[in-house]
Amino acid sequence: MWVIKWIFAALLILAILGFALQNQHQMVQIHIFGWVSPEMPLYAVVYLAFAFGMLVWLVASILKILQLKTEIRRIQKKNADLREELNKLRNLPIEEEIASEPKSSSET
Repeated sequence: MWVIKWIFAALLILAILGFALQNQHQMVQIHIFGWVSPEMPLYAVVYLAFAFGMLVWLVASILKILQLKTEIRRIQKKNADLREELNKLRNLPIEEEIASEPKSSSET
């Protein structure tokens, strides 16, 4: 299985290198909100866009993980409280439960 992974990685690197070599002479400028970048090779622009996308994905993933961990802690605390309440109810004597129940209207 590791051989297949290495072959796939090598093919991917060769494809990326081939793309970069084919586009090394094509120069482009980026226009964003009135700012104009200096001319740079097309492959550099594509790699920068990819890197920026990965960075945005990383930040969004970290925020989601933190949100889920907070929710897990909240649910675990609620679960512990409910277990404690359940244990208290299990330890009540049966006579005390019967005596504390209100009598229904048919028994009066």
